[in-house]
Amino acid sequence: MGASGSKASRAAGSAARQYPNRPATAPPSQAATNAPPQPPPAPNHEPGPTVKPQARAAGSRDEAINLDASDPDFAQSLRSIGPVQPNPTLSPTSAFPNPGNPNKNLTQAPRPLGPRPRENPTLVALDSRAKLQEAADAEFPMAGKRGHEGRQFLDVYMIRQILIERDVQGRSAEEIERKMGLKRGVVERLGGKGIVQLAQEQGRGQRQVEIV
Repeated sequence: MGASGSKASRAAGSAARQYPNRPATAPPSQAATNAPPQPPPAPNHEPGPTVKPQARAAGSRDEAINLDASDPDFAQSLRSIGPVQPNPTLSPTSAFPNPGNPNKNLTQAPRPLGPRPRENPTLVALDSRAKLQEAADAEFPMAGKRGHEGRQFLDVYMIRQILIERDVQGRSAEEIERKMGLKRGVVERLGGKGIVQLAQEQGRGQRQVEIV
């Protein structure tokens, strides 16, 4: 027993000691293990370009762009049809030349639409009515004055009085015109009996003017 123990001690003493190559790391402290993990550092953002880049798209369309944006079948159909000639029109304001007269001046002043003012029945009637109203307004203050020829514009009451004098009382046109201060020939304008006369209802004494 003692001999074997001494042999082991001599072998251990003769053996060279070996040291570790790396220093021993200290165990992490309690505060370091409980601290939250640090986020990774944010990358450095460099400022963007201050000059606006130029557009690369072309401002004009070339043949390649037109072919790419068109329907080949539809384009072929249009090319096969060819230019279309519109139907001739009879409108005086049309700018399309008449095929029968291709040399017609297109700068000719267009004619107004509709009938001319002198040929429009509505405008003619309104113009005549305005002129008659002006003549009646000018005649009214002159009625009854010396030297005046007499009235020629009558209202419904005066027409009724003329018909009573002529048809009921049997007076002549000259006598009626002299009595009522009318212009010569006004009574004759009403026409003879049977054209403008008084209408009387049966059972009533009311009379009114009736144009037959």
